[in-house]
Amino acid sequence: MTTMTDDERYAAIRARDTRFDGMFFTCVRSTGIFCRPSCPARTPQRGGVDFVTSAAAAVAGGYRACKRCGPLAPPGSPDDDPQGSLAGRALRLIDAGALDDGGTVPSLARHLAVSERTLHRALIAATGAGALAHARLRRARRARELVVGSTLPLARIAHAAGFGSERQFHETFTEVFGHAPSVVRERDRVHRAPDGASGAATPAIRATTASSSAPAASAHVVDSAEVTARLAVRRPFDGAGLAGWFAHRAVPGVEEVAGLVWTRAVQLPHGPAVVQVDLGADGALPVTMRLADLRDHAAAIALLRRLLDLDADPVGIDAGLTAALPALAPVLTARPGVRLPGTPSLAEALLWAITGQQITTAQAREQISRATDLLGAALPVPLHLAGVHRAPVDPAAAAAAASQWFRGPRARRDTLVSAVPAIAEDEQGLPLAGSVDELRERLLALHGIGPWTADYVLLRGVRAVDVAPARDAALLGAARDLGLADDHAALRRALAAASPWRSYAAAHLWQHQASLRGASESR
Repeated sequence: MTTMTDDERYAAIRARDTRFDGMFFTCVRSTGIFCRPSCPARTPQRGGVDFVTSAAAAVAGGYRACKRCGPLAPPGSPDDDPQGSLAGRALRLIDAGALDDGGTVPSLARHLAVSERTLHRALIAATGAGALAHARLRRARRARELVVGSTLPLARIAHAAGFGSERQFHETFTEVFGHAPSVVRERDRVHRAPDGASGAATPAIRATTASSSAPAASAHVVDSAEVTARLAVRRPFDGAGLAGWFAHRAVPGVEEVAGLVWTRAVQLPHGPAVVQVDLGADGALPVTMRLADLRDHAAAIALLRRLLDLDADPVGIDAGLTAALPALAPVLTARPGVRLPGTPSLAEALLWAITGQQITTAQAREQISRATDLLGAALPVPLHLAGVHRAPVDPAAAAAAASQWFRGPRARRDTLVSAVPAIAEDEQGLPLAGSVDELRERLLALHGIGPWTADYVLLRGVRAVDVAPARDAALLGAARDLGLADDHAALRRALAAASPWRSYAAAHLWQHQASLRGASESR
């Protein structure tokens, strides 16, 4: 994460610079509130503010969220490598629900293979707040989204947001936001109602409860809901590039791209869901989510932010790449804000990477579609959205049945059968917690997995931002055209200068090579 002095932070809040939203927060002593850097309110005096690196630290310090700028809504803090630092890995697990449903800090520390004390020190050093403070703020943020965006009873919101009791919900909510949930809901209703109207605005969440008269396909959907939200994103944002990448891998019935609107079925901790994002929108990205279980609301948001790489700092990344690799300047100018599209799990990334070796993306998609036809299941009817009506195939199940759908060398099929279930088993319950280096070693230890596959899987499966798949022909072709390198050894040396953003350099090179071929797809 970029280090700033307090004077630089103060200059940013005086300029109301949106580029720094989420990177730090301003705590105003006289009012007891905290704001994002771009807050439109009058800039406080320099001597009357403190700066913190996370909203959780501000709340832990007794500050309430500003009602004007909504400091809990901006993109998350960009990290050089979210899988590289202990704090980054811990926050990813907390976002995935590691401290919900009875999860504890000791169990989180064990999952990370460190002591509680080491975990606490790492989080305090990086964010100014401990694990419980981050989990508490996560629940409060989730609860507020449901309070202002739905007509759900507050008791149901307390349960869905992960609070142990209604009393805990009310106390935490009031402390963080300065008012009780019922007051916040009423004020939001009045604010959003048309002039002269007394009715409530259209709710953003429509909840449904399955009954005995529901279709058989939806029998296990006990507490489903359609949720709409808006995802904050730093600009520039290459939504078209993301849409194109997803479109070329879309398995019919599981994923669909219509224009720049992307819809996909995913598996969340408490059940399946379908998510839809308008990748071409200005400002925040509109999202619709159909959840089998409302408790998965926050998990769905966290997954989307990772799949779409929304917490990246595109201005800083592009500036760093331009300085390190001047030969990339033309492609950086042509496609600013490139993101790293991801997969929901490391196991799914591995399934695609092995299946797609030495064949085209279209051929790999055909193979995965065949596995889905063989092993996939229909989604409950309440979750159907656009053309998505099927659950994604389970990677481990698909790999175990590879002999029935995979068309390719036997050695590759054997790798599918052995490697994918092993990684899927490691991922059960929570995302893998190791660093990028540890995960690479784990992958390379599997039969049939080489350096290229390991790096590519890490790039897609855990958003490893500083890898460049070894001896990649497409990367070398683009590098030669741009005058960056003539052979693999020279390319490796050139990309080393792009650290810690080698994955983004690779993404630009892949896109450039696709344009040279007259194709619209890239790796």
